[in-house]
Amino acid sequence: MTNIKIGLTALAALSLASAASAQMGQAYVRVVHAVSDAPNVDVYVDGVRTVANAPFKAVTSFGEVPAGPHKVMVTAAGMMDTVVFEADVNLTAGTYYTVAAVGYLKNVKPKIFTATSMNMNKAKAAVNVYHLSPDGPRVQALAVDMSNAKLLPMGLAYGNKASLLVNPMGVNLNVVPFGKMEPVVKNISGISVAGGKSYSLFAVGTLGGKTFDVVVAEDKLVMGSMNEK
Repeated sequence: MTNIKIGLTALAALSLASAASAQMGQAYVRVVHAVSDAPNVDVYVDGVRTVANAPFKAVTSFGEVPAGPHKVMVTAAGMMDTVVFEADVNLTAGTYYTVAAVGYLKNVKPKIFTATSMNMNKAKAAVNVYHLSPDGPRVQALAVDMSNAKLLPMGLAYGNKASLLVNPMGVNLNVVPFGKMEPVVKNISGISVAGGKSYSLFAVGTLGGKTFDVVVAEDKLVMGSMNEK
């Protein structure tokens, strides 16, 4: 386990509320574990465990983190002495960070996406789509109940994000290779999106390893969710 190299650089989703850092403002961070062959992990910020035993497909809520510099350490779950990553990170106040561990265990990399706010449009739902499957092709999302309307004009390649504003509705999407109608890599249905809210769809895992999946999460800011565990 000591040779595991999990590049969860920005798992800086975790806060120590000192008076000095509070004066600097807050950033908001969530963590996504998108590496199917990587173990569960713990995350420490400035020596305090703030994420415990996060498995593949884990998506945390956004939690407040004092803006400014932090020392982050990632370990194998339950094994604080098995350090798999250490880094100094710097977070900007008012920014929302989605920090994803992507790739394969042998070459895990961090991928960081930022936003300045969540959805403010009360009449529309915001849907963010993240392609985090390393062997997945460029994909398209087809709205099954809208005559397979193509929702991603340019498609979406690995390591990228696309954002949409849609009418509140029940979701029934087919994820297919870009430029094709089939095969259906994944059907996403059985969820509803509401106006004024934000949602994220994370394509994770691998086709070759038969671990591909799409994780759906409502984007929420949960105060204190990144406190000591």
